[in-house]
Amino acid sequence: MAVMNVGGRLLGKEIVKLYPPCDGMQLVRLEAVAPFTCSRCGQEKKARLVAVRGDALFCNGCYGRMRASAQERGQRSQGSTDRPPTASADTRAPAVRAEDLTQVVVEELDGGLPHSVVNTGLTVEWKFSVRAEHLRHGTCPVPAEMATRAAPQEPLDLTFLRGRHRIGVLDEQKGIRLRVDGDKPFLTGLTWQPFVLPGTRVSVRWDTWRKLRLTYAPLDKPVVFGGTVVRYAYDPRIMTRELAAFDARVDRVEELVLIALRELGYLDEKGRALLPEEALVRNTIERAPSEESARKKIDAAIERLLSRGILTWEQGSIDQAAVLHYPARRGETPVPLLCYAPTLRVADREDLRNDGTGAGHGVSAHRVAGHLMRIGHLGKEASAKARAAYREDHRRAGLAGSHELPPGFTYVREHERGT
Repeated sequence: MAVMNVGGRLLGKEIVKLYPPCDGMQLVRLEAVAPFTCSRCGQEKKARLVAVRGDALFCNGCYGRMRASAQERGQRSQGSTDRPPTASADTRAPAVRAEDLTQVVVEELDGGLPHSVVNTGLTVEWKFSVRAEHLRHGTCPVPAEMATRAAPQEPLDLTFLRGRHRIGVLDEQKGIRLRVDGDKPFLTGLTWQPFVLPGTRVSVRWDTWRKLRLTYAPLDKPVVFGGTVVRYAYDPRIMTRELAAFDARVDRVEELVLIALRELGYLDEKGRALLPEEALVRNTIERAPSEESARKKIDAAIERLLSRGILTWEQGSIDQAAVLHYPARRGETPVPLLCYAPTLRVADREDLRNDGTGAGHGVSAHRVAGHLMRIGHLGKEASAKARAAYREDHRRAGLAGSHELPPGFTYVREHERGT
């Protein structure tokens, strides 16, 4: 395995962190997302976490699976049992220090990249899940199979479908164009319907060189996810990460805790967010720079959230490279995790009436909590207005310490979204 150092380069990006090498592999964190092909699963990946073994590169998911397989083989050779890891039963697992738990590694989402691409020569079809950045900038990701064939200067005609039926609201748009920003091709100039939420699953078809169709798949029955009515197929992980509408009344410090957990925690397929308490506290403090008095407020907020059932305790594990897994994996170090689980239920008549959308072509107004948003990796800086808003809200929250916006972030004030 080639020797790598912090400050060196891999895939054209600077290495900002090295994790302890395991089984001949070195996991590294890059300064920015880089494209590569995983040598194990063969998929095209774009990520900051990359595992290296010789000349082979592996995605973080395959790295974790390879580590788990190696550990299982080692345990079978030692005659281990199949008992799940617990703090009392798995005595082989090394002890975990509190400082280790503040630096756990969480697998990242796919960034809304195209997947399930089908290229017939006459048409290109793909799927993706809407991210908040798509809604903000009016964009749609496209696969290389389209980007290499479409002419950037030629406008495209776009039609939206609900299942097999054309949507009456903003059903057609013209002047959509292809753009390529670095290695990321995308469509620009879209006007997303107001009912489209972060996490909405979309199917796209491009044919006859000009026509595009974006299709939303309606749910059999609308649901209420975390306090928001959802009518179309969705990715619960992205909704937890990016739809900042809470289904419980919380104060400002509790909001900071929940936002940190939802944005940074490990996400399972149900959209639950999980983090060790030490990592949650550290990240909450980093978002609201503070003194010891603020640490006490954050600890108290976590206790209140636990007592009201908004947070619960679950059991996860971390491997030797501090990669967090849930459920806990046999042979890894067991770790208690704080868990936020958005409520999920079938929408009743009152929900749909308050949603005010009738046929499902709108979304109810809902509160979006004030939150930090990363922009440093984009080479951008927060505006003076955002800095002033953060100072004001930080003081109002009663948090001690600096009221200045953390570097690399901007601040979005609490507001209503929807029509």
